[in-house]
Amino acid sequence: MKSFETLAAAAALFAVACSSETVARPPPPPVNWEAFRRAEVDAGPATAPTAKESTAAQDYLAALGAPAFPLVGPLFDADARASFPGMDDAHDRAGVVRTHAALFGAFDQRRFVASRIWRTAAAQTVEWTMSGVQNGDWMGVTTTHKPITIKGVTLLWTNDDGTLADAHVYFDVAVAKAQLGAGPKELAGVPARVPPQGPPQIFDHRPLDPDHAPVVRAALDALENGAESAYLGQMADDVEVDSLDRAAPTRGKDAPAAYFKAMHKAIAQLDATIQDAWTVGSFVVVEYSLAGEQIAPIGWVPLQRDRVVKEHLVEVDEIRDDKIARIWRFANPNEIVGP
Repeated sequence: MKSFETLAAAAALFAVACSSETVARPPPPPVNWEAFRRAEVDAGPATAPTAKESTAAQDYLAALGAPAFPLVGPLFDADARASFPGMDDAHDRAGVVRTHAALFGAFDQRRFVASRIWRTAAAQTVEWTMSGVQNGDWMGVTTTHKPITIKGVTLLWTNDDGTLADAHVYFDVAVAKAQLGAGPKELAGVPARVPPQGPPQIFDHRPLDPDHAPVVRAALDALENGAESAYLGQMADDVEVDSLDRAAPTRGKDAPAAYFKAMHKAIAQLDATIQDAWTVGSFVVVEYSLAGEQIAPIGWVPLQRDRVVKEHLVEVDEIRDDKIARIWRFANPNEIVGP
């Protein structure tokens, strides 16, 4: 991956706009690319969780379902952190509770159901679906009293004593707003996800599991470098891609090819930076960001000229025969445009 410093040319977009095209712009100030970075967390050695950690994901979801979140704080250590794309990071236990209250507190009758959990010794990834009723103002949407279903994923970093050190939450705010009648018109036809039935699938890392992360890293390197054939070369011919803003998964390489072209059409000097990546069985969990100068709309996100944009994403990729066979992508494009 090339560093943020190699994108210094994008700093010109921060120049102050002149009132007349005939007046020369002043020299652009330097861009502090480090300001766009989010704190990285070491996932630690990829082995099985301890007995105390084994129920961390289920305990976390159960706490989110309780009114007023009284059970959330005790799950986290005193110096815990939490983040959600588009919001300021929390840096202590009280901040972690406030973050989750801001994300989910407007919904009564909350019910969180886990569909899959991937576990290592130091981190757990839980895919969940929340159902509830909006009985409070939320993300700029006044109370509608409408039912809502949100699908998302949370990355949890655990301590040996079973407490949580960090939580990175991902879901698509615009898709959720569309269910409330306040989202982009392009998302109006995206159906609510159906909560899963039965217990979650649980995948534990084993010491002899092959490391599939290089396959995903190679794909993101190719995406950054504009190498479409190399990007698609990491995919199986029948690759399936499931993203939160689509009604159904796509199958085949046409969709990844279209995604590749769209990202390079919309973002100049595209930079892909991996924060974390680890293997659990045949799956790779990867948290990364895409950044650069926006030069065209990104899906429903309108063009915002003279702006460096950054989007955080999580993918769960299933590897088959050293190719990416399935991708589940979680992101919040709303972070680009704000609440």
